[in-house]
Amino acid sequence: MTISKKTSIFITVMVVILLVGGCAGEPPLPPAAGLTPLEPGALAEWPGAIRQQGDGNVVRVVTGPVLGAVKALELAAGGQGTVEYGQDVPAGPDVVAQLRLQFLSTQGTGRVQISALDDQGNTVGAVGWVVTGPLPPAQAGVIWLDKRQSANYKGDWLTAEYHVQDLLAELAPAIKPGEVRRYRLSVQAGQGQHVLVTKLQFGRDTVRVLAVSAPAGQLEAALGETVRVEIGLRNTGSQPLRDLAVELVEPYGFGLVLLTPKTRTVAELAPGQEVPLVWQVRAQRPHAVNLGRPWPVRFAVNGTPLAAEIAVRVQDTRPGKVFYVMTEDLEAIDAAGYPKAWGNGNGWLEPAEVLTQMVGKAEKLNAVAETYGAKWTHYIAWPLVKAAQWADSQSTTGRWGQVAAALRQSVQEQAKRGHEYGIHLHLDYDPHLPGNVLSYNPAVDGLWANHLRHGWAHSLAEEGDFDAYNSRTGTLYTYQRILDELAADSGQGQLITARVGSFDFGDGPADEAMSTRVYRKVGLWGTSDADGNAGGITAGAYGGEIYFARPDDINWPAERLDAVALVEFRPTPRQFINYDAQSAAVMNSLAKQGMDFFLADGQVKPGVHAIVGFTHAMFVMGSGDWQSLEGGQFDAIGEHLRYLKQEYVDRGLLQFATAGELVRAYLDYYAPAPVALYGARVAHTANVSEYAVDILGRDIPIDNEHPHRVSVKYPLYLRDSAYRIAVLKNGEEIYSTWGLPTPYNDIVFTVNDRTAKYTLKVYHNKYLFKLVQALRTVKAKIFIF
Repeated sequence: MTISKKTSIFITVMVVILLVGGCAGEPPLPPAAGLTPLEPGALAEWPGAIRQQGDGNVVRVVTGPVLGAVKALELAAGGQGTVEYGQDVPAGPDVVAQLRLQFLSTQGTGRVQISALDDQGNTVGAVGWVVTGPLPPAQAGVIWLDKRQSANYKGDWLTAEYHVQDLLAELAPAIKPGEVRRYRLSVQAGQGQHVLVTKLQFGRDTVRVLAVSAPAGQLEAALGETVRVEIGLRNTGSQPLRDLAVELVEPYGFGLVLLTPKTRTVAELAPGQEVPLVWQVRAQRPHAVNLGRPWPVRFAVNGTPLAAEIAVRVQDTRPGKVFYVMTEDLEAIDAAGYPKAWGNGNGWLEPAEVLTQMVGKAEKLNAVAETYGAKWTHYIAWPLVKAAQWADSQSTTGRWGQVAAALRQSVQEQAKRGHEYGIHLHLDYDPHLPGNVLSYNPAVDGLWANHLRHGWAHSLAEEGDFDAYNSRTGTLYTYQRILDELAADSGQGQLITARVGSFDFGDGPADEAMSTRVYRKVGLWGTSDADGNAGGITAGAYGGEIYFARPDDINWPAERLDAVALVEFRPTPRQFINYDAQSAAVMNSLAKQGMDFFLADGQVKPGVHAIVGFTHAMFVMGSGDWQSLEGGQFDAIGEHLRYLKQEYVDRGLLQFATAGELVRAYLDYYAPAPVALYGARVAHTANVSEYAVDILGRDIPIDNEHPHRVSVKYPLYLRDSAYRIAVLKNGEEIYSTWGLPTPYNDIVFTVNDRTAKYTLKVYHNKYLFKLVQALRTVKAKIFIF
């Protein structure tokens, strides 16, 4: 490459400028430590009393950047002088002493003191701190704390705030409260000591003297009703309180929403006076959303919370929903060493076994379900597809390539029919992970992996990011984006559930917290690994089948609404519906137990409930050998679904659903804040795709008075080609960005209309994506210069 003459001249000029500029020397540093005295009249702004003895004292107001405040009072004692600055206030339980000051010398007297005075102004007791100089002689009722230090390099601002009554009661208990009329806060400097004071004052903790009277017990309301909230506010102190802004604090989770202004103003509240305060709130969401606890109504005065709380139970009068979810782990087995011949049992996994078990049986189960309007959720071990591709590179038959292609086609076509395919990470099949073993036997065209590494979390200790393949985030991102793309035409939108291979989600707070973060990074909201991650049984009893898990423990429901994480759903009941081993009568009985539990007076109890079945397609046997797709357990499943349809579905009491639909419904009902997910792809060309944006949280108010910042993922499979994204509201653009990719494919925008139609428009082209990336890099380099 040659450089033009103009370019050469430009570069030469720039080099000369830089060289000349470099010889000019560093600019002088502006002074930062210097103090500037103000006029003597500035002392009038400091309301306390100044007491002096001896000569050479200096008292003045100064400014300077080192102060961390606009001004400071400087007290400089002469060599034989003393200076004291202090303030007095009437005593009371609400009085707070506040100070910020700095002593500047290792010598001389440096003290801070809080004193209790009687009605004659005499000291009846005190607590003080000696920072420099000798400890004062002992005096009845006066406590001195030694805060001196020998090092002369640790000086800094002393900042403190004390409730005076509590401080004196703790450190000077001999003081008789009945004798105390006033408090004094003072700082003393003597014998050459200097002190800078930016704050030395008394404040009032109004809340300490406010008593709240509230209704006894809990308030009850039906969803949508208006609730009258009334309290009495009384001043228990000895001084009038003025300009009180009393605020009703809505509970987190939008359970109660104010219909009246949130703040009531009390101009003045005399000692002993009580005023009634009234608000009206709407019972917006059932208290079941608050993890079954009543919604707490709290109050604050001038921004400081009060201790009072009123509990409100909100009952949902609407019928709930029961979802019947059929799940299975879609993988393959040779069955060598097992008591049942699910495969040919020769000790090698062969193409015919994978095709029969992961394509033939899965599609047969789907067809049986479709007869009755049901759907399957298949958690597919896609690492096995990568193993098949690896085996195809070793094989001469071409059959493993056909297996990989058949699996891709099956997932695409079956997803269009409404069945869900989520990821099931058996990472032992992944040919790219260190520590894995893949073996190929050309004699039978078979492969084998190390099934003692048949999980996820135990194989990957690092959390990582999307671009770190050998990490939990990297692997989950890699496989999730494959399934997202295969389901792009299905209308299902964002896939939000997964089940880990061997339930290996991680065990223990740190491990589970990591996996929870990883799930959320890739856009997953639901998991079905509880207790299995610790070697237990994943199934749960009805009533505990679905819940918000804790951020660091999927095995237990969250304890606080502001600390909820993934939605955990379990096979049900404890002796769960097992499609490969039970008769129709047994499955019917187990499902009936759930419906009996969820029904009351002929309708579904409020909320979102689930009956979840479980199996592996490879274990479902027909009436013949392991390749049979007719009769046997397929018929039993069909009879079971026919029973459910006749007894419950046709009567509107039960809905067939995928796991993703279940979790979406759960989030819609229980999420504490709006959740945004991308939905069906509503428009698509070679370079532009548009997706519906589903805003979950159906009872959460979304309007101009209740706007929400939400984050929606754009499809993972567009991460390497999306160069611009726009958010549309009713067809009008309200947000756009070229700053792609975002760290975890999150697009953040504001929603303020529950009835609006929001969509996500993604402009994607891998060549334009690379061009935009390159331009951004060039721009960054230019700004460096």
